[in-house]
Amino acid sequence: MTISTQKLIKLRKEQGWSQEKLAVMSGLSERTIQRIEKNGACSLESLSALAQTFNITPNQLKPDEEVAPQTITQIIDYSGAFSLFILGLVIPAIVLLTGTNGPWELASFVLVMLISITFTAMTYGFKSTYHLLNNTSWLVRYPSFAPNLKNMIAQAGALIRNAYITAVIASIVAATTLLVHQPQMTDNIPLFLAIICRPVIYAMLFMEFWIRPYQRKMKRMLADQQNS
Repeated sequence: MTISTQKLIKLRKEQGWSQEKLAVMSGLSERTIQRIEKNGACSLESLSALAQTFNITPNQLKPDEEVAPQTITQIIDYSGAFSLFILGLVIPAIVLLTGTNGPWELASFVLVMLISITFTAMTYGFKSTYHLLNNTSWLVRYPSFAPNLKNMIAQAGALIRNAYITAVIASIVAATTLLVHQPQMTDNIPLFLAIICRPVIYAMLFMEFWIRPYQRKMKRMLADQQNS
């Protein structure tokens, strides 16, 4: 198929990207970018990758005379709600069964979520991170077409990694603090572990029952778009 070379070059320059940078952002080779910008010849896979990179629909890269109206429908899939239902059951149960300190409960959650989201935003930008979190409703109701899915999938993966890294560091700091200032806590090992493992527990719950299923849903959406 053919795309508008003028539109592609304009979009690339508006971002301040070189052909090499666009290749990195889209996952295509620099030679492919050069060829597309030269003659407009583009495969369906390359078109999808470029559209997702610029957060537009594939139609917006086609020559004006070839653009056909695209209908975006909303698809409902309640299977994604199951993980959120489990999350809603497990968290109160953990707090009731192992809760030891109210302020530390809250601090553990805030440390994991706030710091991991901040680190992710520093890499991908605050606007992009807001867009990612704002669309977690796709677990249940999602569009038949959504741009920039490839970047959103990568960003969700970065958020998961950042959450676990933050949680492990917070647990290590908590353990060190207790050993230095309250060494008697080691006399009660179950209580000691319940306190220091709290950040890791929250990271595991929110990432595996919320963000991970969301990432998997976006991967299915991307596969459906590429096959349609």
